[in-house]
Parts: sequence; structure tokens; C-alpha cells
Amino acid sequence: MRKKTSAPQNAAGNILLYVLIGIALFAAFMFMITRGDQGSIDTSERAAMDAQQITSYAQKVYGAVQSVMLQNDCRASQVDFTNSQISGYNGSGIAKCQVFGIDGGGMEKMASPPAEAVDTAAAAAAGSGLAGSYIFEGNVCVNNAGTGPTDNGAGPACDSTHSEIIMIMPWVTQEVCAQIDQITMNTTTIPTVSANTFDGTKFTGTLAGTYTIATGSKTYAAGCFESTGQTSPPGTGYHFYEVLEAQ
Repeated sequence: MRKKTSAPQNAAGNILLYVLIGIALFAAFMFMITRGDQGSIDTSERAAMDAQQITSYAQKVYGAVQSVMLQNDCRASQVDFTNSQISGYNGSGIAKCQVFGIDGGGMEKMASPPAEAVDTAAAAAAGSGLAGSYIFEGNVCVNNAGTGPTDNGAGPACDSTHSEIIMIMPWVTQEVCAQIDQITMNTTTIPTVSANTFDGTKFTGTLAGTYTIATGSKTYAAGCFESTGQTSPPGTGYHFYEVLEAQ
């Protein structure tokens, strides 16, 4: 006698098949939605996110520098940016003055800028090798930031006693630069600086008033500017700065 097939078992098998098909279709749908969201972020939203990341990190570094100076009693010339990510920052060697050290500023390591926020094409066109990393310099005066030069000419000239310790992110994309200025200057109008502003010299304790950043009559401890037709940096590009210690 032929054994009869159980109808409930067939029904259960069909339901399981439909459930698996439904899961697969839902996963494919969510994948398409995710890819669409990522594509939409790659414009103004992505630029705003990158600007926030850059300025937030700069504020953390500022806090670490202020910590080693105010709490650990380190002089400006003793602030040490030695780190395991980028060589050349061998400074005072004093543990309590090291920004990237548990006994100093407490920062774990030096970060890298968001890759999509770096204008590698402009850097390559200018022949600059500074794109893609943060730089700490001590040979720049920022107008109105400290006791040095002012935009109205009332302050003293830029020299070693008035030079700031600054953080630079060179070769920012124009879109991210505008978003940075929205955060730091409350405007998306990017100022143009018609003078040499920095050369990438890594800070190892020496303060030298070689260059000046003048972005306007107001005091901006951080911002992004356009440099064009200069040699330091060369070519045309957009650059972020943060004053870590004003002299």
C-alpha cells in the first residue's frame, strides 16, 4: 500500500521556504538602502561630518597642550609632540610635557585626518608632500591670537617671542574648509591669506616668527583659509589651523 504524504508537513516546508525567500529579499533591500545612504552622504553632509571630526580632534589636542602647560608646569618650548605614528617630533623628552603620553597630555596616539577631506590632487599639483596628516608647528604668528601682530598694525612684528604653537591640516578640500569655517567663524566664506603661512616644520621646541596667518580683524583661534600664489605652502589650496598655545 502506498504511504500517504502528510499535508501538514508539506505546508510547513512551503512556509519555511517563503520565510527564507523573504529574509533574502529583505537583506537585499537593506543593502540597496545602505548604499544609497552612503552615496547621499558623500556631499555636503559628509563635508560637515569631516569638518566636525577635524575641529573636535583639534580641540582635544588643544586641551592636552593646555594640560601639560597649566597643570604640569611645562614651558611652551618644552611641549613635546613625540608620537609613534609620525617621526620627527623629538622634543624636550620630558614625560610630563608629552602631549601623546599618559604622564603628559594623556592622548593615546596621533590621529590621521579623514581621507576624503584631503585634497590630494591640489597637493600633487603644487608639488607638496604635506597632505594627509596633521602638523604641529612653532614658527607661525596668528594675527590677533596672542601678543603679536594684529590686523590693524597696532601689534608688534612677528618674531620668536610672539610665535604660536599651532596645529595645521594642510590641503583640505574646499567643501570641508567651508564647513570648518561655519563651525569656527560662523560663515562659509573662506578667507584668502596673501602671504606665506606655514612650511611644515615639525615643532621640537623652537619658536620662530617666520610666517603669519591673517584671516581678518576678528580673533579666530581656529579656522580654514585659502592660500594662493605663495611658496609656503606652494600653489593654491585650503588649509586648517588651530592655535594650541598663543604667545
